[in-house]
Amino acid sequence: LQQLTPSLSTCKAHVSSAVSKSEFGAKIKHLSNKLQNIQRLNLELSEGFELCLNSADELSELNQLRSLTLSGGTFTSAGAEQLLEGLAVACPHLEELHVLPEARCGLGDQEVPLLGKLTALKVLEFRAYRLTAGGLTRLTAQLPQLASLSCHGLDTSLDAATASCFAACPSLKELHLGMESELPEAAMQQLRDVAGDLSMKFRWTDKLTGLLRTAKFYLQARLVRLDLGCVRLAKDPTSSLLEPLAALTALSDLRMSVYSNGDATLTLQLSELSALSNLQVLHLTKKHAYFPEQRRMAESSIAVPFSSQSAIRLAAGCKKLRALRLCLGRNDVAAEGLAELRHFSNLRSLYVSAEPFGLPSQPVPLDLLHLPRGLTSLELRNVDVTTPPAMLAAAADPVLQQAGSVAGAGVRAEQTHAANTATDVLGQLACFRLESCRLRTPQLQALSRGLHNLQQLKLSHVAGVSDEGISSLSRLTGLLELSVLGPHNKALSQNSLAALAPIRGLRYLSWQSDDLTALGPAVAAYSHFTTLRLLSLSCTPATLQYACGAEGQIMFQSMLPYCNLDLIS
Repeated sequence: LQQLTPSLSTCKAHVSSAVSKSEFGAKIKHLSNKLQNIQRLNLELSEGFELCLNSADELSELNQLRSLTLSGGTFTSAGAEQLLEGLAVACPHLEELHVLPEARCGLGDQEVPLLGKLTALKVLEFRAYRLTAGGLTRLTAQLPQLASLSCHGLDTSLDAATASCFAACPSLKELHLGMESELPEAAMQQLRDVAGDLSMKFRWTDKLTGLLRTAKFYLQARLVRLDLGCVRLAKDPTSSLLEPLAALTALSDLRMSVYSNGDATLTLQLSELSALSNLQVLHLTKKHAYFPEQRRMAESSIAVPFSSQSAIRLAAGCKKLRALRLCLGRNDVAAEGLAELRHFSNLRSLYVSAEPFGLPSQPVPLDLLHLPRGLTSLELRNVDVTTPPAMLAAAADPVLQQAGSVAGAGVRAEQTHAANTATDVLGQLACFRLESCRLRTPQLQALSRGLHNLQQLKLSHVAGVSDEGISSLSRLTGLLELSVLGPHNKALSQNSLAALAPIRGLRYLSWQSDDLTALGPAVAAYSHFTTLRLLSLSCTPATLQYACGAEGQIMFQSMLPYCNLDLIS
């Protein structure tokens, strides 16, 4: 390892909150001494960690750095100044800077002059905090060489004068603006002069129709990513609501959450988005709404029918779609619509949720073999998996997979087809998450034989999970993350963890079962997870002490030396 590290050019490091402010700078200097050729550095700061440098000299060894990413954590104005001053002196070749701390923290007017000293900067992404219109104007004037600019959390109003400042960056190819609410028409008109692609994100949108009409007129060919945030719909239920969106034909990424508390039910027809032929990402969520006359929160008075017809039309029009996230109501999601998901031939990430919205939960039936082929990420909520275990197990049968054209008629041919379909649908899955679903033990056992590439598995409040099913997960030797949350499930206990010893590379484990919550951890069940980085258990420190004695946490630390233990406080 010591022979390899000097030649490394990219490093990603997780900074624990246990690292004190006085130690951080020294550790960065030590890291840069070991990685003398480091060009790309990504620091993920734990929640609550405060970035602080004792002096700018602690960054002096990072003279080859081309890209720096700081995500999470917090910093003060003084900490931000020390960081930027150190980068300006020590990193003359820095081309990319990403500063994305926690909320209530970021870069503002005070830091703009220091950002202007990074003369080689071409890509800048940051969370804005106390950044005024004048500060944004000075920033673009001092960094005219920027090719990509992303400002998240802008709390200043972008008027026409402020929006015109981006013309000071003639090389700008990407501009992302994250704001509180929609832009006025005059600002939209100024953004038309931006040379590159435009992305906009709002926390909430109140005047959807006017915004879309203005965007179509000025930004139809430039707007490629649009996140409308939380959208309140209040309109004539007989008129079209998604048709104005379909006019933004350059969109490749569209996200929105909708709600309405009107007396009449509004209908959103997903098939109207089929005109967006360049769309690659689509996220649509239906939220709760407050009904003042009834004085209660309930399902929004919006219908988003995901029927077989709407699924087929959407798939036919959006052939480039790679990520689809639908969080709708139980009455919106039809089993016939889910059966047509296979038409999304380029889909790689799929999330489907059928929210009951306070009604008695009745999961929507879904056959996994009806899903698109080639999925790498699958998340389901309130879904009943109905695929027969024999069909799922066929994916792990090499004899059936190789039978192909020599398969006989009848049952043998059907089994061969099932094997090929199951392999195509499930064989590439790297992430599989189920929440409030139904999955029987034989189905889980069959899946464990077919999910060869699985790295992340989450089973949260899944009916049908048992010790027998969890024990079968030992076949998933490439698993990196496992989360099993099964409160009030008498068939689930920590005993099944002992069977997972073959999973040598597990990094994150989250476990909740009644025996753990009430009696504390059975130490022997966790002793073989020596590679863990995070262990989350559904018991309190007092319960851990009751089960393992006063030195329980110390014992876990010595048994799992690289692991952070997360308990219920």
